[in-house]
Order: sequence, then structure tokens, then C-alpha cells
Amino acid sequence: MVQKISRELFALVSESEGSNCFLLKGSRIAALIDPGTASNREQLLGLLKSAGLRQEDIRLILHTHGHADHFGADFLFPRAEVVMHKSDALAVNSRDADVSCSSFFLGVQFPEIKKFLSGKQIIDLGGIKLRVIETPGHTRGSVCFFEEKQGWLFSGDTLFVAGSGRADLPGGDAEALAESLFRLQKLKIALLLPGHGGILRGAEKNRQNVDLALSEM
Repeated sequence: MVQKISRELFALVSESEGSNCFLLKGSRIAALIDPGTASNREQLLGLLKSAGLRQEDIRLILHTHGHADHFGADFLFPRAEVVMHKSDALAVNSRDADVSCSSFFLGVQFPEIKKFLSGKQIIDLGGIKLRVIETPGHTRGSVCFFEEKQGWLFSGDTLFVAGSGRADLPGGDAEALAESLFRLQKLKIALLLPGHGGILRGAEKNRQNVDLALSEM
């Protein structure tokens, strides 16, 4: 389901095996966060249409981590630069089926990642500034993107509504995930935009949501 959240932010809440996808329409560049899988092709095209964009208008793809249900649709955007944390990107570039979980999905096309994300990096899209927060635990290279002015947190599979991501897959680490959640607990989150499931609005609800995830670790 496609949702227009603001003039600059559009969401595809996936109803398939692929992840949620978020479209950021900056004044300088249009970017996607986690396009998901090719099974969401028509919904992805609908997402672009809602923002008045075409596939070739997407010039940047940001990844929260290197699982195939998040990067499987990257090939639909051939003009986009794909970026990911190095710890996961190396596994994706080498087509590591275990770390990328690609064996769970049919016909996965791997992107080529030449640029890596790092903690505290600021990605300026023009009017939208995303701070990269390293949040290992679900994978070694998991990150979140935080738009501090708006309070938007793109949490990937680190944090969901009423829960957190798995830590029992290759590269997972439950202790590291708990430390990552403590890091997110310090943020003033107004809108949670996770890799799967619904979106959560409201500062108090989000504070309680992080507390709940930590209590279940």
C-alpha cells in the first residue's frame, strides 16, 4: 500500500515477501530506502507515480542492511548509485547466499555496491538530511537513517512496531542488537518507518515502542 506522508516522503508498506520501501524527494536528489523485491514491481512504480517520478529519476538507493528482501528490486533503477554499510556490502558484492539470505528468494539479482555508509555520516538530499546510525545486531552492517528535524527514523530490521529484528541469522548478534536499541532510545522519534510492518506516529508511542523492544531482549 502506497502512502503519501508528506510532500517529500512517500511509503510503500509491503504486503509481499519484500521489505517496505521509502521514497524521499529532496530538492537535490530523489532517493529510495530499501526498494524490496521484484515482487513489488507494480507497487514500486505506483510509489514513483505518486511522487511524480519515473524510474530513471531515482539516483540514490540507501540500504539499511544487506538482506535480499531489501535489495532484490535495485535492478529496476539502473541510474541509481547503491550504498550500504561495508560490513554487509562485501557479502552482497561476493553474492554470499548465507549472509544475504538470498536462498530464501527466487531469482535474486545482486546490486554492485561501490560506495559504503559509515556511522555519523550525513546524507543531504536537499531539504532532507539523513544521519547514518550504525545499529548492528540484525546483521553486522545494519544501519538506521534519522532525519532529526522531522523526527523520522528509517529503522530497517533493527526496530519494528512492537518488536525488533531477528539476531539468529548469519551475522546476527543479540547483544549488539540490544546495544543498538539503547542507541535508538536516545533519539526523539516522531515517526517510525520500519523495514516491515506498519508505521508508528507520535513521540510518546515511539518512546514506549523502543522501551518495549528492549524489555523483550
